[in-house]
Amino acid sequence: MYKEDDLKFIRDKNKLYTFIWLFLIAELTGFFALFYLYLVEVPKETIKSANDFNSIFLYLSYIVVIISVPLAYKIYDKKKKQASKTTSVKQNTEKYFMTMIIIYSMFEFAAIMTLIAFYLTKMYQPLYMFGIIFVAVLLNKPSLQRFLNNALESREEHVILDDTNHSDKENPKID
Repeated sequence: MYKEDDLKFIRDKNKLYTFIWLFLIAELTGFFALFYLYLVEVPKETIKSANDFNSIFLYLSYIVVIISVPLAYKIYDKKKKQASKTTSVKQNTEKYFMTMIIIYSMFEFAAIMTLIAFYLTKMYQPLYMFGIIFVAVLLNKPSLQRFLNNALESREEHVILDDTNHSDKENPKID
């Protein structure tokens, strides 16, 4: 299916993507530990913020998390469909790399917003949203081979659909 050079290229790129993913996980864990340990003296009951900015930022961070997770999966599906139209492994690899960078940037932005909301409001609720983002990052472990296989399957489906459409045009049905 793939040439030996292409397989080596895929393995090398997959190692890079996995390293970026592990770095993101380590960074999010580090930020969480930093913010949590810095605010360990948070009282048991939740503190209501007198500042309107803190409340607005809290709700804004919730909205960003709620939007970013489904949007990331939508972007991934769209790029996968675009990759099915190209035949070059290197082009597909670059599309995959840009897709993962966009998705990880969205997750990073949402996670940092929830941690800042936790810092500003001194409430534990933003940490639940941080947990959602962290799980989403864990579930998005990069796999270039899976991406290329999905792109190849989509390409084969397009070919099959195109063949059936052309055969219908060549042999019209008579009612």
